[in-house]
Amino acid sequence: MEIDQLDCFKEYGEFILQKLDSVPQYPSKQEDWIPTSLDDCLVRLREAAEKTVELATSPVRIGVMGEFSSGKTLLLGSLIGYADALPISENPTTGNVTAIHIVPQSGFVTTQADNFRVEYLSHEGVNECLQFMLEEASRRTTAAGLAPMPLSKLNTGKDIINWCEDTWNRSKNLELRYLLRELVLFIRAYQAYGEAMCGGHYQIDAITAHEGLQLIEQPMAIQSLHFEDLPPAHIRLPSPPQRLPTKLLQNSFPLIRRVDIEVKISREIWDFAGASEFVLLDFPGLGAANSGARDTFLSLRELAEVQTILVLLNGKTPGSDRANKIFTMMQQQRPGQDLKDLILVGVGRFDQLPLDNEGSERELDRLIESSRLLDSEDVFRKLKVLQTTVDAASAFTTQQDRIVLLSPLLGLAELAKRSTTVKAGSPEFLANLDYPDYLERSKRLQQKWELLSTRLLESDPRSHLGKQLSYFAQDGGVAKLRDLIQNHVASHGLKQLHQDTRRAADNLLQQQEYLKNIIAEIHEQGIPTADTQDLIEFRAAIENLDKTYRNFQKSLGKEPLKDRRGDVVSDVVKDELTFKILNWNEWTLLFNKANNGNITIAEFKGAAGKLFDRGNRVNSTLPTKSEDFYPAFAKTVQELESFARDRIHQAVADLLSQLSHHIAAERDHLQANLRPEMEQEIETKFGVEEADIFYKLLLGCDPNQWQEAIISEINSKEQAISPEIMFPLARKDEKHNIGQIFDWSPEKSPDLPRTGNHQLFVLRLRDEITASASLHLVQYVSEINQQVNAELEGILDQVIPTLQNLSKKEALLRHIAAGNSPAKLAIPTWLQILSQVSTSSYTEDNFQV
Repeated sequence: MEIDQLDCFKEYGEFILQKLDSVPQYPSKQEDWIPTSLDDCLVRLREAAEKTVELATSPVRIGVMGEFSSGKTLLLGSLIGYADALPISENPTTGNVTAIHIVPQSGFVTTQADNFRVEYLSHEGVNECLQFMLEEASRRTTAAGLAPMPLSKLNTGKDIINWCEDTWNRSKNLELRYLLRELVLFIRAYQAYGEAMCGGHYQIDAITAHEGLQLIEQPMAIQSLHFEDLPPAHIRLPSPPQRLPTKLLQNSFPLIRRVDIEVKISREIWDFAGASEFVLLDFPGLGAANSGARDTFLSLRELAEVQTILVLLNGKTPGSDRANKIFTMMQQQRPGQDLKDLILVGVGRFDQLPLDNEGSERELDRLIESSRLLDSEDVFRKLKVLQTTVDAASAFTTQQDRIVLLSPLLGLAELAKRSTTVKAGSPEFLANLDYPDYLERSKRLQQKWELLSTRLLESDPRSHLGKQLSYFAQDGGVAKLRDLIQNHVASHGLKQLHQDTRRAADNLLQQQEYLKNIIAEIHEQGIPTADTQDLIEFRAAIENLDKTYRNFQKSLGKEPLKDRRGDVVSDVVKDELTFKILNWNEWTLLFNKANNGNITIAEFKGAAGKLFDRGNRVNSTLPTKSEDFYPAFAKTVQELESFARDRIHQAVADLLSQLSHHIAAERDHLQANLRPEMEQEIETKFGVEEADIFYKLLLGCDPNQWQEAIISEINSKEQAISPEIMFPLARKDEKHNIGQIFDWSPEKSPDLPRTGNHQLFVLRLRDEITASASLHLVQYVSEINQQVNAELEGILDQVIPTLQNLSKKEALLRHIAAGNSPAKLAIPTWLQILSQVSTSSYTEDNFQV
């Protein structure tokens, strides 16, 4: 019955999704007369249809939840028949939701786990998880006596990490520090891997799963830990990986949403032939002081989707309030629903029940040896710890037959005895199991509980406690739990799945009603029937211009400014600088005085001296010290500054001209329709906002009109180049009476060391001057280039939204395109599809179109 109805729900949801695939995602962005409420309605409609199909095709989900250290991991191993087959972390501070898909196999063979699939949180899921963690951090901050958490100011990952560091240094509260560490690791993982991996899923092998999902335990002495000692941020992953190696799996662990595993189980271990398909969902251990907030978020989110819940209590610490916390969290996720109908209860580690307290084991012996008839009240009166344990379990369910007392170790030991070829665990686990006296206490108590169950059942064959102890005595209660799960799936789980799916389908119907009302509103307004050719062309021009400008904006900064020949402006300036410096007269004078590599300043003697010696004027243009190069350097820098400015201005004009040429068709079409006097007319008819749109469109459609404003702006911000700062040679200043004196200068002291080859020194000097000036001028051009990009970015930030906004304002668009002549649109095909979608429905047996 339920199976057939689930098929009906599936067909119904798939029909809606198929129709929605032919409908634009955001219709209101295409047509001004379509209300934006339709966009939201379609999003909700699709989500409701997807949820209906998901539930209708889903197996029954059994959520396994337990107090931390209740033996949940080992219990799952005992259920599937292999102690450590699952790569589930024992670390109390972190864990994953693990979906165990059970596949039966013939023959008595060892259980195998394979087909490991890791699914990562979507970006939306990361944001929801982060909000959940921040709310918990706010609660713990207040509980620690600190100032309230400034949630409104924590807008980025950096803000949150800075707050975490400040809070860490102000408080050593244990619970708060555990959460602060978790927040930091979560954000750092997202910053490194979120862009590349969120929303993805990967197949991994068993070795990678076991090594990558078994995390190294974090230092527990967290109160003495410095914030700087927390694991550092990882290197950002630029693109999605082709495979998921162990180290990457460990580093990205906080972002994992779920791990799916296929487990092949022999029917001789667990025979569920004829039963409905089900999946075991292992939720991370909750209730410990250092349990992860991320784990809680993931568990609660998945909990809303399960039909049966197995709650595992810790028999080693009966009466703990952790179980009540778990129940409260579960109830909050499913308000208005009696969870006790969904819950099975297991008491894990029942073989470690603290009977030593108050001599309970001696009381157990006396009860066994007693000659009078026993009932449950007698046992509870003598064994208070047992009564506490059963009472805690009874708080989760109204039916005593849904409570199982468990010892996974005894169950696995029983399985290991059945065959030497079928393994109940890894060699390491089996070695511990065979260790002398390893199970001595558990087996001793197992025998005593069996004797007590016999006494209780002799007195009352219907005794719930007697049956519970009897199942425990057989194999640690594991076989009974398997039967209980299987029967609950058949009698309650499938029914619950049907109810969940029907609720999803009812929500889908409700969304269809909203859609029907919106379509009725559209019809009441009257729908245009056709577009004029002018409107089609005008709309196309706006869309093409928008697309071209957005692509141009994305390319800004990727390439430097170029001249009309395609040469980079900074390279042109650099070449011009080199040419000018190489042509300085100073180099010619020096090289003309070089002889065998040395520069010599000759003295005139005799008649030649009397004729040609002109005193101080002789050789006055020959550089003999570093300052002699400064006048030529300053002159060249000033000339190059002007040269660079001219080249930049020309490059800006060329760039805008190229852009204008690229949009020539759109520009010409728009300019033919746009008249400046229309602005006042539009303001009167439509308002100031629409007039502003028109004004920006008028300026935005021709990039050549931007040139004057851009050049004026960069000129106003331009910083002049200072030759004094750029000059690389020593000069006279407050600390130095004179700059560098060259070896060929008569002023050079003969006692000072001299260069071996003056000509090589001059060449190095020329290179140094060229390199220094080139570095500063290239930086100058680069800074102006960045200013140009910023100005273009600012203009496009005004123009592009204007184009997009105009596309949404149908009336204004039509007015500009055709003088506001009444033109109508044909009814879109997708609107007819939505009309059909809004009228389809379902019954319990089929759906109707």
